[in-house]
Amino acid sequence: MEKTLYDKKGDTVAYIATDYHGAIFLWDGHPVAYLYEEDHLYGINGRHLGWFINEIIYDQEGARIGFTSSTCPAAVGKRRPKGKRMVLPELRPRWAAPPLAKLTFREADQDLADFLNEGRVG
Repeated sequence: MEKTLYDKKGDTVAYIATDYHGAIFLWDGHPVAYLYEEDHLYGINGRHLGWFINEIIYDQEGARIGFTSSTCPAAVGKRRPKGKRMVLPELRPRWAAPPLAKLTFREADQDLADFLNEGRVG
């Protein structure tokens, strides 16, 4: 079952597909990232973006940036229709993962969609 990802305002931004890679697609259907070893979040371009721990996405500084419906700090809104899922491109070699940042309760300043787009290819 897919997991919907929300930003700090409770808006739908992306979802985690139930495929082999745990690919993450923006709500419009563009593939941008994937989960590696359950908690590492990598961009399709190979860049280590952050961590997915206890249903929360953390950025490189340990700030919370993405949420599932059960962890979102705001009421989640009604889901709008998803865009057609695009083909997952070949995954680029992964960059070395940095040490796990000190996870905080602070919310990141960056928008979740912009954060995930950092992993996009082309």
